[in-house]
Amino acid sequence: MKKQVTIVIEKGRYIESIKDGREYTSVGFQTSKYGSASPCDTDEQVNNAIASCKEWIINEGDIPIIENTIEKRQLTQWF
Repeated sequence: MKKQVTIVIEKGRYIESIKDGREYTSVGFQTSKYGSASPCDTDEQVNNAIASCKEWIINEGDIPIIENTIEKRQLTQWF
């Protein structure tokens, strides 16, 4: 049976000793059997991470759903 798997996109911040504490965008998903997460520094990395997550979820036979917690960005720019 297919399940909906949520891909979560949200902002985070590196600790000070990593990349001077700069902001990053996290793209990830988690199920009870598989999951992934990537810190992304550029829009290109975000696009690639979303595509990778979607591909993995579909290959597992499930349905990817996007949850964008970044209000200042347009989700449509990533598709």
